[in-house]
Amino acid sequence: MPDLYLQIADQPDSVLEAIAASMEDRISDPAMQEICADYLGRLPGPGAEVVEIGCGNGSSTEMILRHLRPGRLVGIDPAEGLLARARKRFAARDEMSFASGNAVQTGLPGEGADVVVAHTVYSHLADPAAALAEARRLLRPGGILAVFDGDYATNTVALFDGDPLQAAMVSTQRNLIHDPYIMRHLPGMMREAGFEAPESRAYGFVQTERPAYIQSLMARGVTAAAAAGDCSEALAQGFRDETDARVEAGRFYGAILFACHAARKPA
Repeated sequence: MPDLYLQIADQPDSVLEAIAASMEDRISDPAMQEICADYLGRLPGPGAEVVEIGCGNGSSTEMILRHLRPGRLVGIDPAEGLLARARKRFAARDEMSFASGNAVQTGLPGEGADVVVAHTVYSHLADPAAALAEARRLLRPGGILAVFDGDYATNTVALFDGDPLQAAMVSTQRNLIHDPYIMRHLPGMMREAGFEAPESRAYGFVQTERPAYIQSLMARGVTAAAAAGDCSEALAQGFRDETDARVEAGRFYGAILFACHAARKPA
């Protein structure tokens, strides 16, 4: 699928700004904050050495700092424009650093991390098996990899059978998500990569009257669909208008199932 995140390092700043804004919308939602508190709260606590894969603009990093209180944190991302935003955001934090890299090639030394966190990253990877191998290399024996992402095949905005707005969500999945089923395959892949059997938890995420994240997600998705030639700009604008009209009328419903798989590297 033509996931623009596969080429995120090459995106113009206008696209990166839209992505950063969507990240902020998602992480600021009270339900998402509760989800982050739960899954991050189960990871090793104060003083841990943490690597965040795909740190983006630092919005998810805020949650890691709040709930893990790491002794040191290194954020990795392939997009220099997003890294610049993260560095500015945490300029006063001496225990933090950010470096260019990706999930397969972080450029970091091996066996130096207690925790590796990938927050909504694996659904965008072309080679998740290689990313698991890199995470295992980064971890000390007994360290934990936590992968949090959407089971995006569950995404829905439909209010009734055959709701045409669901086509906009399908276009969003096609153009913004490489593998909407990755969280269903990941537990087995983790075991194959040499991790212990993961602990898995699922989290329902619903937005209705204040759906800033799903609204922005769909707007970016249909814009990307039009740019890719999947639909006309007129149709993309129609989807955006219908989404906005439902939000304004208090009729919008959007739901995503998120999951976290946390697996330990054998001691």
